[in-house]
Amino acid sequence: MITEVTTTKGTPAITSDQWYVVHSRLIDANSKRPFSRGIHSEHADRLACHRAARQLRIKLAGEGVGVPDAERDEVFVCKPGFKTLKLAKTRRTEVG
Repeated sequence: MITEVTTTKGTPAITSDQWYVVHSRLIDANSKRPFSRGIHSEHADRLACHRAARQLRIKLAGEGVGVPDAERDEVFVCKPGFKTLKLAKTRRTEVG
């Protein structure tokens, strides 16, 4: 189940009790935290989660043509209970 939580520093975050795929997208390049993150899907096991992430990356690859690397959407996998920030400064600020 997806849950909205806060980090130890009080920053809004999201988590799940299952393996989950996070989709991070640029919302405002001029903002302090320009990337918005959301849980795309949840899965019972790591393998199914990685497969779903791969499919989402393939789908997004066509949409990212001509977009600078620093502004492209990002997809990553998180283990159960891992907190990921709802808004992030850059791509790849956390590993789950």
